[in-house]
Amino acid sequence: MNRGTYIALSGAIVRQRMMDTVSNNLANNETVGFKKGQSVFKVMLERAATGDTVERVNLAEIEEGFTDFSQGNLSPSGVPTHIAIQGEGLFKVLNDDGRMYYTRQGNLRLDSEGRLINSQGMSLAGEDGRPIVLADPEITITEDGTIQQKDGQRTRIPLYTFDDYSVLIRQGGGQFSVPEGREQELEVRVEEPHIFQGQLEGSNVNLMQEMNHMVESTRIFEACQKMLKTYHTLASEANKLGSLG
Repeated sequence: MNRGTYIALSGAIVRQRMMDTVSNNLANNETVGFKKGQSVFKVMLERAATGDTVERVNLAEIEEGFTDFSQGNLSPSGVPTHIAIQGEGLFKVLNDDGRMYYTRQGNLRLDSEGRLINSQGMSLAGEDGRPIVLADPEITITEDGTIQQKDGQRTRIPLYTFDDYSVLIRQGGGQFSVPEGREQELEVRVEEPHIFQGQLEGSNVNLMQEMNHMVESTRIFEACQKMLKTYHTLASEANKLGSLG
């Protein structure tokens, strides 16, 4: 294949992968605390890292897995165990085998053992890193994350941030992880959290923006397909000319 064919093919593959990211964003438009995914062209990453503008013909390549952590809108739910974060920070949750994850999803409920769990069944972790267990669902949660129970007991919901959010690995269901065993090394406790009881943070997906990205990627994908057909036709005609005589 000639260079033009490689360029057109790489462009089509990249746009297909970008449409996958957009489709996932659109599918999670109503997911509580969802943070939209992003794909970035490698040449733009190189330019941002070096400050240089390299004038050359590039095969289209992208880096996936980036996340936009901008704030989603808060809306009242009226459920005492629902909590939303305003500003920086993520909740820490634990799955059944003790693996830690980070999330902005605050649609919590009490399970049969009194643990605060999210929609994936993961337990909300307290300051000691263990699941928070409550004796009664009638609780008051203050803005700094302190849970006040009817019997006077108190516990606190910690929030965590990261000096470099690129260390977070996107997982399904709005969860994020870091390389196993490096949680305490990478996480930073939020000193002044803003947690609101009876509210939920919505997805930060902008429907119109994502639809525009989808239309743009579809058109470029179709243009790359046409280029591939054109190069294929030219190659076929060139082979015919080469066989004459």
